[in-house]
Amino acid sequence: MPPTPPLFLSRFRLALAVWLAVVLGAAGAWAHNPMASWAVARLTPDSIELDVELSLEAAMALLGTPMGTAPAPADATSLLGPLKKEADAGGVYRVRAAGRPLAATSTIVELREEDGVGFKFRYRPAAESAVLFDAAFLAQLKPEHRSAFTVLGSGETVLQSTVLAQASPTIEYKSPSGAPGPNDTPTQPATAETEVRDAGEPPSHFQIFLKLGIEHILLGYDHLLFLGGLLLACRRLKTMAAIITCFTVAHSITLALAALDVATLPSRIVEPLIAASIVFVGVENILRRNEEPKGRWVLTFVFGLVHGFGFASVLREIGFGTAGEVIVPLFAFNLGVELGQLAVMLVAVAFLWPFRERPAFARYARPALSVIVAAAGAVWLTQRLLHA
Repeated sequence: MPPTPPLFLSRFRLALAVWLAVVLGAAGAWAHNPMASWAVARLTPDSIELDVELSLEAAMALLGTPMGTAPAPADATSLLGPLKKEADAGGVYRVRAAGRPLAATSTIVELREEDGVGFKFRYRPAAESAVLFDAAFLAQLKPEHRSAFTVLGSGETVLQSTVLAQASPTIEYKSPSGAPGPNDTPTQPATAETEVRDAGEPPSHFQIFLKLGIEHILLGYDHLLFLGGLLLACRRLKTMAAIITCFTVAHSITLALAALDVATLPSRIVEPLIAASIVFVGVENILRRNEEPKGRWVLTFVFGLVHGFGFASVLREIGFGTAGEVIVPLFAFNLGVELGQLAVMLVAVAFLWPFRERPAFARYARPALSVIVAAAGAVWLTQRLLHA
């Protein structure tokens, strides 16, 4: 009879079963970037023009189809009529001045590249000194969804910008000259979260994007699973440090290049590649078995470049007019990613380190965990190829 597995293995098998259910469930729930919308309000002497873009999946959610539950229709043009009715009813954005709603003088709904749906609204200038933009559509999406909002003046000058969420869906633009105009000076964003505070300043650009970077990596299970799969086969702190450093340097390079529009890749290519990198790492761990893969820093760097383009998709549609206005958000976002990544990796290393030299872990647990990594990557890869 084969020897009875030690108690450690019995408990670990139970934990693996739980983790398999969680990870595969997460693969279905988090297959898409939670930030798949943006809006730009342009102030001119004659009007307020509001340009909004949602992913096709987010737009379908406005019509009662929960995100992630149905494939996109073969003929997306059939959605334009119902979406215009929803937009006219205030289901996308509501604009108010001095507590009174502003009616759009025109509304255009159109399909855009990358499975996007565009909404264009035009409003007459308000005589009041403050205009409130309320992203009503966020109530129909998942709480983790983030939407960039930018107010532009003449020459595409950024007057104000923030990131909206279901918990803080509004931004109020206060013009120092009375009526909104293209030559106004920047003011700090006011959101639902900051409006309820009686004291203190609204969060700065740095704080907003630092928080966004932390949230993105903590909710970015694909990025974390890729890095976790790499660390799974490591037995030395030196190797772990090299892998984390290579991943950080690589994704920072492409994040900066893409955010500054120096080099970009469409998400329909990047997202499947990220999933494929997870499958590759999981399968390699299984094939290597007890051997610590050599030269993994090269693999980490190459795939890290791809993951950087994935991070950049969050910032690409922010709407900043010049490179100088991107620097602070870019730095803060990347710092947030690194802080979130470091926190998760410290927990993962603390968990794996005591078991790294145990024969039972190398023989049973490491291959089983690698199967989970590869399986989750395969789920993501299939979903993203079907949605490409």
